[in-house]
Amino acid sequence: MSENFGQRVRRLREAKQLGLRETAKKLDISAAYLSRIETSEERTPPAEDVIQKLADLLSDEFDELMRLAGRIPSDVKEYITKEGMPQFLRTAKERKLTAKQLEEMLEAKKRK
Repeated sequence: MSENFGQRVRRLREAKQLGLRETAKKLDISAAYLSRIETSEERTPPAEDVIQKLADLLSDEFDELMRLAGRIPSDVKEYITKEGMPQFLRTAKERKLTAKQLEEMLEAKKRK
């Protein structure tokens, strides 16, 4: 069973032996809000800057936390909305291409 965003945040926070209030203060959010995030009671995922602070504080990967939160990083969002990219990504999805396979294809193209 894979963990959700809140479960991961709680697990990592507890592994670093950080208290809820202490962590919230470092993130500049309320302890109640952090508690709602961790218990999945918060319906709206945190803002990108809060997720970045969480990633830094908990020594976790920003992109993975964003994925678990159901968010797309702003720098990626700008790129995937460029002309032709949505169709390209649909084609990759239809062909069941993984990110690793796409990277390998780009590297092979570069070597030619």
